[in-house]
Amino acid sequence: MKWQEIDKVLKVKLLGSFNIVRVRKLKDILKDEIKEIEIDLSESRFVDTEAIAFLYRLKLKNVKVKLLKPPRILSEILKVLGINLSFQQDRNPKS
Repeated sequence: MKWQEIDKVLKVKLLGSFNIVRVRKLKDILKDEIKEIEIDLSESRFVDTEAIAFLYRLKLKNVKVKLLKPPRILSEILKVLGINLSFQQDRNPKS
């Protein structure tokens, strides 16, 4: 996982699955003053429930979340949960 903070925006590139291990690392680096997080999921094929719960908790904290190239399954899960419109997603999610 690679990340950088630019003007209160945390930009993250996940290298592999979006799972509990990566969520824990994100929690460690996420500061209270961060108002937006951009997560590049172009290399992620798997997303676990901890990652979905993490995204939802960010929404509750009014953190703007932008998902770049999310796996199609994540887009579908967010849609089923009724929270897909709360996140900005790349228009061409991969399968």
